[in-house]
Amino acid sequence: MPENIRLGGDYIRVRRKKNGELTYGGDQGFFQGNENRKQDKRKQMSGCGVVALSDILLYLAGRREACYSEESVRYAGRILDEEEYKEYYNSIYELLGGIRSGNGISGLNLKLKFNKLSRKNNWSLRALWGLNGEKIYIRMEEMLKNDIPVILCIPMMLLKKDKNDRLNFYGGKEIQSVNAHYVVVTGVFRKPDGESYLEISSWGKKYYINRNEYDTFIHTHFMGTILGNILYIRQK
Repeated sequence: MPENIRLGGDYIRVRRKKNGELTYGGDQGFFQGNENRKQDKRKQMSGCGVVALSDILLYLAGRREACYSEESVRYAGRILDEEEYKEYYNSIYELLGGIRSGNGISGLNLKLKFNKLSRKNNWSLRALWGLNGEKIYIRMEEMLKNDIPVILCIPMMLLKKDKNDRLNFYGGKEIQSVNAHYVVVTGVFRKPDGESYLEISSWGKKYYINRNEYDTFIHTHFMGTILGNILYIRQK
């Protein structure tokens, strides 16, 4: 993988209501605090796939006039406030048919809904959900070079013995350990020591995933290269 590849434009930014800070991508945590509303609780706990699709559609609309859609046209190309982002998120949530279980949105559903939007709006893009762990980085590099963000999944643990296994996200002194989670890759780079990292957006923050750690994670867990893969978007 080349030393540095990043998206050509600024990634999605939302101004937080609480402190005015700008996010790096959307944040399902915007729905926190509404625990008495079952739907908002589900959006907060399992809405990472909706955020990921919302963000790439918004990014594409802001970078390619040909990729506007009814859902994104009002919001593309500018910094949103938190309430605007939630309105936009809710339109994508409805498009996806909501979140029907605690496991969130499937990669297959992301693919189907992206392609439905593409056909409806005559985009020259088509998506598929990757199944081969060996093709992830070739496809990721291709997408980033074409200025397309990459939805990446950290797989859920299907076997009881693996339930506590997690992948590390690095962000300065902060480390998050996760599984069963979607992120958006916005760049890749190689450190002088030869280690490769993926630059990602998650929970409205910028983190980094060590490529070797991700490889090990998906190849050592049951169905890891199928559940842990990317939404591969290409020119049709």
